[in-house]
Amino acid sequence: METLQTRVWNSTGIKFILVFSLFILLVLGACGGTPSQQTPGYATWTSSPSATPTCDPNLSLSTPSEWGATQLIVILYDPRPRTIGDQYLELETKEKIRDIPSFVDTIVPHLIQPGGQVSIFQLGYSSYDSARVARLYSYISVPQLYNTPSLPQTLTPLPSPVVTLTPGFGYVATKQAETKQAIGRAAVETANAAGYACGVSYWNTVVKLTATAWNGTATAEINDAEKNFATEITNHDKGLGVIETPFRTDELYYGGVYYGLSFASIVFQAECKNYSKCTLIIIDDLQVYREYNPDNLFINLSGVDIYAILPNCRDIDQPSCMKLREYWSPEFKKYGAEKVVYWNGVRAEVNLIDAIGR
Repeated sequence: METLQTRVWNSTGIKFILVFSLFILLVLGACGGTPSQQTPGYATWTSSPSATPTCDPNLSLSTPSEWGATQLIVILYDPRPRTIGDQYLELETKEKIRDIPSFVDTIVPHLIQPGGQVSIFQLGYSSYDSARVARLYSYISVPQLYNTPSLPQTLTPLPSPVVTLTPGFGYVATKQAETKQAIGRAAVETANAAGYACGVSYWNTVVKLTATAWNGTATAEINDAEKNFATEITNHDKGLGVIETPFRTDELYYGGVYYGLSFASIVFQAECKNYSKCTLIIIDDLQVYREYNPDNLFINLSGVDIYAILPNCRDIDQPSCMKLREYWSPEFKKYGAEKVVYWNGVRAEVNLIDAIGR
């Protein structure tokens, strides 16, 4: 009887232990979870982005936002030696010249841009037709340019577990999940690097081909601009189309800038809407015979950037030049100018190229 009771108790006890153990495992499983759920001491993170390790045949590159902008430039200049005095105009080559028409002749082909226009007037005339020296157009389209590829950002390292786990189901589950995630992250890093390499290769190929083609196109465009401008300025110097004598009145001799602004305004009013940017370049001593547009000429410089070169100023901040700047700045602004910048002849061509572009 005792032996039977012992066997029954042992059988019942074993069943109890098994059931209790199963219960404990279920509890641990509920607390520990799976690698896709939160586990005590198991670091979690946002899923990593996916990437394709092979080059996409339709790979495209982004384009700079302002690339392809066109520009209308109007140049007003006084050709007389008195305008430059004992100073000079410095070219990009460091050459210092004292002839204003030669300076204009040199810089114009460097300033005209694809799809752009340059109109040039000589000061000293009261009529548009006589003052007009040349109008040059660019008939080529700007080539496509692309931003350089960017290397994908390295994935953020996983944080260390905040709980020290003891050997068991949770420990094993966490380690397995960490291993799985590490393998997946390594694959993403590899694919990202491969995608970047594809972008670099594509960029190098496209830009190389574009640069080769553009070099020939741009060179031909500059050569044509130089020839056309040389012809136009020669004809103007010979008096072709000029119907009046320059500097024939005190206003035109000692001033004349307001007439030039009026001629420029006619061009801007007709053409500025067709371009992304409008720019006025003035090469003159900016002397004034009578102030504040005494002849009430039509002037509208709305949205125009003005770059005034005072070649006779040894120092652009010397009192005599500052006085002229203080007079003209509010005048230009009154007629709607967007920006007004003054230079003397030092680094004149470089300043223009930096501000306007080549």
